[in-house]
Amino acid sequence: MVVLLALALCAATSKAPQVVNADFETVDPRSTLPSGWYFTSLPGQSQLVSYQSQMEPQANGSRVLAIKVAADHPRQQVVYNAHQDLQGFQAGKTYRVSARVKTQRLQSLPMVVVQCLDQSAKKPLGFARSEQRELKQDLAEWETIQTEIKVPEGTGTLRLRIGIPSQGNAGGTALIDNVQVAEVP
Repeated sequence: MVVLLALALCAATSKAPQVVNADFETVDPRSTLPSGWYFTSLPGQSQLVSYQSQMEPQANGSRVLAIKVAADHPRQQVVYNAHQDLQGFQAGKTYRVSARVKTQRLQSLPMVVVQCLDQSAKKPLGFARSEQRELKQDLAEWETIQTEIKVPEGTGTLRLRIGIPSQGNAGGTALIDNVQVAEVP
């Protein structure tokens, strides 16, 4: 009985890293973008991608992140993503990172990426990416994408990225919602 109680307390106090604004509900009033996230674009070419917080009726009227690649995007490979550095991770632990996605006119599945960086946040120590898959049609229903990573010793920054590559996706949109991080026992 005491052992079971101790195990239950350990499980209750064990926490996974927390994602800020994981459901994209909080919007910065100045930029109208989801708070707590940073967004990539090519320097001086921000018109090639747009990030929007939009209402999604099929998500119970809540907000989602929409990433849209410009229809006239040049044939250069760029990965557009929303990202943030996660707090509360522990080296040696394994985490599953997931998000729900829907697509419109994309040829490839959106991705979730986790990067483990050293204390300077410059040297990569670990990397994990969700499944890569060609899409033959739009994902009209929500689908979960996920990846797992064991955080190496020496990791100072755990960076989460969620997005889409530009290659083959000109004119397409990814809808992203419900980002979660969970410790894998």
